[in-house]
Amino acid sequence: MTVLDENPSTPAGEPASARPVMGRILQVVTAVAAVAAVVFGALWAVSLGSGDGHLAEQRDEALNAARTAAETLNTLDHRNAPAGLDAWMAASTGQVLEEFRRNRDDYIKVVTESKRVTTAVAKDPAVTELDDRAGIARVIVGVDVTVTPDWQKPVLTRQRLQLEMHRTPDGWKVAKLAPVRNPGAS
Repeated sequence: MTVLDENPSTPAGEPASARPVMGRILQVVTAVAAVAAVVFGALWAVSLGSGDGHLAEQRDEALNAARTAAETLNTLDHRNAPAGLDAWMAASTGQVLEEFRRNRDDYIKVVTESKRVTTAVAKDPAVTELDDRAGIARVIVGVDVTVTPDWQKPVLTRQRLQLEMHRTPDGWKVAKLAPVRNPGAS
């Protein structure tokens, strides 16, 4: 008489008790793989989104700091030149800050003797380059400067500046600045 295996899916020669153990191992491996896929997928999605968000945040911070710095560095009142120079130094770092420190007394003298008030308004700033790892942003900005000599009519001048902003522990500050020349002007 031939004995038939009660479970035809059990391979020949494999004990019937091995099937439930193998099934459980397969279930555990599948569950672990599914959890790992979900976790790694979520981490990937978060890192993808946060990188873009972080760059946008850094760009906006550099842009706002450059706008404020362009206005600060072009605003000065001869009646309170020391406070104006203090504001210039607070907005700057690196070579620019060193120049202001080195020439502070000379600048105060020139500004006081000029008897002028300058007031600036930044126009249309744009970040042209951002290196988040190095903490450097280059920003171009238009600046309208109203120059008012004592007892005379105000004169409006327009200029474009390129600011190199460096991220410091106190926020973004001007490390380099230069006027942008109009290529068509002679």
